[in-house]
Amino acid sequence: MMKMKVTDDLGRVIYLIKTPRRVVSLCPSLTETLFDLGLDDLVIGRTDYCVHPEEKLGAVQSVGGPKSVFLPVVESLLPDIILAVKEENDKKTLESLASLYYKCVIFDINSVEGALKMIEKLGEIFGRRERAAAMRASIGEGFSRVGRAAKNPSFIYMTWSSPYIAAGTGNYINSLLTGFGFNNCLSGSFRRYVRMELNELKRLEPDIIFLPSEPYNYTIADKIKFEKFFPGAKVVLVDGEMFCWYGSRMEKAGGYLKDLFKGLGVVRESRES
Repeated sequence: MMKMKVTDDLGRVIYLIKTPRRVVSLCPSLTETLFDLGLDDLVIGRTDYCVHPEEKLGAVQSVGGPKSVFLPVVESLLPDIILAVKEENDKKTLESLASLYYKCVIFDINSVEGALKMIEKLGEIFGRRERAAAMRASIGEGFSRVGRAAKNPSFIYMTWSSPYIAAGTGNYINSLLTGFGFNNCLSGSFRRYVRMELNELKRLEPDIIFLPSEPYNYTIADKIKFEKFFPGAKVVLVDGEMFCWYGSRMEKAGGYLKDLFKGLGVVRESRES
């Protein structure tokens, strides 16, 4: 491998003189994507929240949570490269890792296009350009079949409870949903995540409220509560991984979103496979 210059999403530049062989991934989406790019043997460290692919993670050393990385464990693994995400990982931890001799690449994923570029960059770093290009093409094909929401239904996508927090703008979730023609009730906030009381959210009169399984695991009891509080909205429990895991998970997301939106009766039919 020729000497490679890699610029991460924070504008930091690192140089690689060979393909990294010992990789620590600090984000679940990245970890899954590495395995789906065929890099199983290279991943030596991951977080407690890296749960896919479940059957292959038993042999990979955990280094703690995304925001509570145990630095001595990372150091003991002697990684060639560390992969992290600005939103997912603790700032001080990232600064500490970047100050060490390790090569630390930090992604900042705020949109669908940013996620696709992340896949391409991983392909470049690890010599998997063709496989990364095929993954990106597969995602594009799947998304093209989802269809587009008619009449631009408004939505609130919840991310947390106690306090209630919902997705604003400038994040992957918003990019995903608005890309399919939905209108974010919180688009005027100009914040990535918005903390609001239910009474404040109710005044926004959303057409749809998405209650995901993560990062907060909303339940049927929550759905019933929201349906009573928002009688004019469709309240739906959804798989949070399909809305906020970028990378190879997006290949599965296309089919999931197509079925979900069709079930809600809010999309115009797209071309069939």
